[in-house]
Amino acid sequence: MESNNQTVTIDDVAKLAGVSKATVGRVIGNYGSVSEKSRQKVMEAVKELDYVPNTIAQGLRSHSTKTIAVVLGSIKNSYCNELVYAIEKEAMKRGYNVLICNTHENLDKEIQHLRNIRSRQVDGVILIPVYTVGKVIPEKYRHLYENLNIPMVFVDRNIMGIEKDLVQSKNEEASYEATKYLISLGHKNIGVIGTVAYSTVQDRIKGYRRALQESGIAVNASLVVDAEYSEKHVGQKLAAKLLEEHPELTALYVLNNTLCGSVLLELKKRNLHTPDDLSLLTWDDDDLNELFDITTIVQYVEEIGRSAVKRLFELMADSQLKAEVQRIDTEMIIRKSCAEPKAFQ
Repeated sequence: MESNNQTVTIDDVAKLAGVSKATVGRVIGNYGSVSEKSRQKVMEAVKELDYVPNTIAQGLRSHSTKTIAVVLGSIKNSYCNELVYAIEKEAMKRGYNVLICNTHENLDKEIQHLRNIRSRQVDGVILIPVYTVGKVIPEKYRHLYENLNIPMVFVDRNIMGIEKDLVQSKNEEASYEATKYLISLGHKNIGVIGTVAYSTVQDRIKGYRRALQESGIAVNASLVVDAEYSEKHVGQKLAAKLLEEHPELTALYVLNNTLCGSVLLELKKRNLHTPDDLSLLTWDDDDLNELFDITTIVQYVEEIGRSAVKRLFELMADSQLKAEVQRIDTEMIIRKSCAEPKAFQ
């Protein structure tokens, strides 16, 4: 039988399967009691007719739209890209669709997306917040984060003063180990580049400082430079600033992999090579890091995504659960971009 799923109705499915409309509704909506024989007939008819259920109508009946929303900084970011893939994969296993919302790291867009999500009646939200360290949510917007009446899980970043479930990497611990690795090679003057305003990067800086202090190395605040997320080639500009102001640098530590490519441009411009002239260590692995043999801290983004979805479904089942923080292990992949400073060789 040929069909156009835009015109096929539940009546057509019931007629072909030889069952009632109510039975078809129970099978498609996955509720109530249906014999295995009737279920099989309905599913065969659905497949033959290429029937697509009206999910909006189903949602109105069941008070569930079978949809979760993911609000993130930018799908162009490799971390966000991997995260969406993991979340969608896990959500689909549970029969849920994923609505993807890009904020482009813009607070107004985040507020707008949360308002739209509320009107769409999604079942849950996974959010990478735009809010930077020290920034308090204006009172008029707090309800969108605290009383949206939709379960919400933060990923990667938190918001000051908002108690929500959070899933992120062990940022401070991993950064501590990475810095200790550089120190073990003989580096004392380590320049740091990152989007310092975000809580995740602040944790990485804490790990960096702790490693220096425990090794008896003075912490020099001028060696940590802040990147503005939206600025073009900002990594290159900050690398230039560090290298000009601190000729004593022997290593660069990049806290956001999105900045690494432009840092490499500055090194090329200055005819500096890793690790002979300067050691380089960065966060988040990608093809560029592998191509240039860059030592990298790898985040298990797929596990973060799975954990976020799992926690979101727990909250959807029980809204009274107390907020908790899950921190996922990382791994440092040692390649060829780090070595002893020349003075030690």
